[in-house]
Amino acid sequence: MTLNRCFLRALAGAAAGLSLFSGPASGPASAQDSGAANGEPPVLVELFLSQACSMCPPAAALFPEIAAREDVVALSWHVDYWNMTSSRNGRWEDPFSEAAYTKRQKRYNANIRHKSSIYTPQVVVGGETQTVGGKKEKITALIDQAPRTGAAIEASLSRGGMQFEIDDSETGGNAYLVTFKKRTTTRITGGANTGKVFEEVNVVTGIRPLGIVRKRGGDLWVEKPSAGEHCALIVQEPGQKRVIAAAYCPV
Repeated sequence: MTLNRCFLRALAGAAAGLSLFSGPASGPASAQDSGAANGEPPVLVELFLSQACSMCPPAAALFPEIAAREDVVALSWHVDYWNMTSSRNGRWEDPFSEAAYTKRQKRYNANIRHKSSIYTPQVVVGGETQTVGGKKEKITALIDQAPRTGAAIEASLSRGGMQFEIDDSETGGNAYLVTFKKRTTTRITGGANTGKVFEEVNVVTGIRPLGIVRKRGGDLWVEKPSAGEHCALIVQEPGQKRVIAAAYCPV
């Protein structure tokens, strides 16, 4: 991969641990090609759901199969608006839910559906298309039809952290580091899903902005996540529109 370096600009107030620089990393270890098996960049697939939503268990059960595809980066966002919903078994507050994840889903629905309403389970592919989260055939079709014109990312371990080499793209975009739990098991003891067990993958635990990636691409160094957590790098057009690039962090 040929890259033009030193074209990242830090956002004001970016979190500590971000380093922007103008040369190749020294002494990289455990390099990982974050492209798909056919050499094309993977597509970002995002599931929005809640453990308190009665329609969500099938989507949660399906998502590990989607996430196992080599041509996707899969993230599961738990929204918070179901937490106050009562049932004959009381309420269930989703332990992974965050208002910020609900805000992300609302932005997608405004951009894609042009509506203020939101629903679960919902899957968003590439930041541009969406469907019901439990519809395997539709999700598969959206992934297969997604344009693979975004930037490739090469990820490796370097200097005690993680090194990302981002190729050029048509527009560039905002870079974010998303942390997640690789696997979680939650036994539901209240609300509409009382008695059910959620066996989930890639459950998001946080997101933070890293900076701006220019059209010419560039290099990005980030500190490794906390023990027990995994992460992914995503680059997205301003306004949370098309996903320019996505890659799992090196292991």
